[in-house]
Amino acid sequence: MSEEKDARGDTAEAGSTGAGGAVSARGRATRARLLAGARAAILEGDGTLEVAAVARRAGVSAGLLYRYFAGKDGLVAAVVDDFYDGYDSEVFTTRLDGALSWPEREHARLRREIDFLCDAPLGRMIIGRRLCEPAAAQTDAQRLARQIDIAARSIAKAQREGELDGSFAPRLAAAATLGAFRELMAEALSGDADPPRAELLEAMWRVGSSLLLHSPASESSSSR
Repeated sequence: MSEEKDARGDTAEAGSTGAGGAVSARGRATRARLLAGARAAILEGDGTLEVAAVARRAGVSAGLLYRYFAGKDGLVAAVVDDFYDGYDSEVFTTRLDGALSWPEREHARLRREIDFLCDAPLGRMIIGRRLCEPAAAQTDAQRLARQIDIAARSIAKAQREGELDGSFAPRLAAAATLGAFRELMAEALSGDADPPRAELLEAMWRVGSSLLLHSPASESSSSR
């Protein structure tokens, strides 16, 4: 097939929609191929991404990639969003056993989170900060803010039910604990060695529990 015909085919594919303007099944499949190609390119390039290489992997022209993602920044942002969709589904929006106390559920969730980030192929690139693209940093910050929202709601609920000390603002507590966790995992995933998961869990649990599980009022009264 000539480049001219290939370009015409790309244009038709990118513009093909179903009822109500929805993207066609073919269009969704092409977008998925481009995302898969971008993930593979990031992993093989240790955090670098070249648009032409992604288009070759997906078997389309670079022009079609721009139609789907409006350029390299849009593609990088889509890869990071796709990673966080799996992250949130596995860790933040999965319901754990309701019979467990908040500390027990949080400990189990933290273990799942560490395992997910250590096992996910893009964990080292995104959380370990090897994907040094401006669009990656911006999308990462947006998704972290969303995770803080989820954590703050969980903390507020536990405070209302008397499981946690209610003397601190839930969102500030969520930001403090998630910020500490992200720095811990960024350091752990910055190298090539398998991180010591049990040590990471122990370190983070000490940090989180010291903030969330100990009431300043009860500690001051017990020290008298």
